Amino acid sequence: MFSPDFVSFLYYKYLSLQEIERRIDLREECIFTIDPSTARDLDDAVSCHPLPSGNFRVGVHIADVTYFLKEETILDKIASDRSTSVYLVQKVIPMLPRVLCENLCSLNPGEDRLAFSVIWELDPFGKVIGEFFGRTVIRSCVKLSYDHAQSMIENPKKDWSLHEFPSIIGNFTLRNISSVVYNLHSIAKHLRKKRFDDGALRLDQVKIAFNLDNESGMPNGFYEYIIKDSNRLIEEFMLLANMAVAHKIYEGYPNLAILRRHPSPLERPMEQLKNLLNGMEVHLDITCAGALQKSLQYYIGDDKHSVCRLQVITALCSKPMQNAKYFCAGAVKPDESFCHYALNVPLYTHFTSPIRRYADVLVHRMLAAVIDPVRYQPTVRGQLQLQKITDRCNDRKQTSKIVQELSCELYLALFIKQINEMDEEAMVTMVLDRSFDVLLLKMGVIKRVYIEKLPLESFELKKQEGRKYLYLYWKSERNIPNCTQRISLFTLVSVTLKPVEGNSLKFSAVLRRPS
Repeated sequence: MFSPDFVSFLYYKYLSLQEIERRIDLREECIFTIDPSTARDLDDAVSCHPLPSGNFRVGVHIADVTYFLKEETILDKIASDRSTSVYLVQKVIPMLPRVLCENLCSLNPGEDRLAFSVIWELDPFGKVIGEFFGRTVIRSCVKLSYDHAQSMIENPKKDWSLHEFPSIIGNFTLRNISSVVYNLHSIAKHLRKKRFDDGALRLDQVKIAFNLDNESGMPNGFYEYIIKDSNRLIEEFMLLANMAVAHKIYEGYPNLAILRRHPSPLERPMEQLKNLLNGMEVHLDITCAGALQKSLQYYIGDDKHSVCRLQVITALCSKPMQNAKYFCAGAVKPDESFCHYALNVPLYTHFTSPIRRYADVLVHRMLAAVIDPVRYQPTVRGQLQLQKITDRCNDRKQTSKIVQELSCELYLALFIKQINEMDEEAMVTMVLDRSFDVLLLKMGVIKRVYIEKLPLESFELKKQEGRKYLYLYWKSERNIPNCTQRISLFTLVSVTLKPVEGNSLKFSAVLRRPS
């Protein structure tokens, strides 16, 4: 994938004493990573130190990829062309050579690593008292998984046994680590509440992961990937870092800054969705992101139908949403907004994942120039050149998203093929003349159900007060009498998933006869 010359050069360049002396040395600080248990490219770490004032010194420490990845080199051009790592079910196609993303840049425990750090003084409620940006050298003391961190959040006073966690490097104890996790969690809760109070929107949808056979690599099961408080902890501080860096580089280089904006949803489809849901007694305020978020929260319920209905409403709301896009601040029209719709913030960028996103690499170079203009320049490229690069990043991001979704659907089809068929609960998302769409509730996948394939005497489409209904008249079978089934938006149904005849890499959903 990458030539041996690249690898030997990168090792040759690694971590000179002179470079360490130029940086702020945080190697004795309690800094560690929290990632999925399978992660190998660890590009972010966190720290939290209580201060005598009652405030906290909180740090987000990001792998300094730009020390190795110099602008306009061959390796930089390859990374720019790839723009992103692609995460398939069975493997990762990395943006950078593995010697970088899994070794020299990865914030592995016990290893001296170069980093870019954003450090704040925060009060216990997450209010920023002061902030600092700097190039640092760190040494992570432990690699925690989200499950490890979640256990600490849920059991803050427990005396943990060493065998329950990975080895800790340096003069730190499990109590030290647990205390940091809990303090970060406490602050993150306030940060999150304030974000949503200020008008942020989040459309959470079901995502699945697979268990793969060690020998064949084939799927032998799947499960819903659950977002827990430990995930939210990391998310809040990554968002805080991204927003802080966006303001910093825009202040320093208003014409060159690489930012990320999220346009408002498409007006006509959003209005059509609002009208559709009004007919089902679901009323959404779509005037802004915060109003939509409050509308969705209103329909949170404990009963099964309410939970499933909210899942469908969320999936429907995601369709009119536009993709967030990278851009060069000086290369856009003056009347174009920089705002991020979902986050409801005026400036945003990506800083926290330079191992897997090239846009973050550009941002790191600009941040380096802002904090040390004597040693670094933001870029040798002009505005139009930067805009072309961000356009490519946007294209690659969208392509990788599609590929990742197809990879998931492929492995789901392979799993269904192995077990022949499986029954699943679903809820109707759209009614058409001779078919309807359903959301597979445990998978987060929408499939179309065709009526012609069902053992029906007949069917008919009716429209009542703006609502569409399909009436299915089932034939009698053996000792089962004929029956009528009404299908409309939010109808709960049971479907059988089967491999498609002649194409076992796809699967179909067939409506099951109501009991």
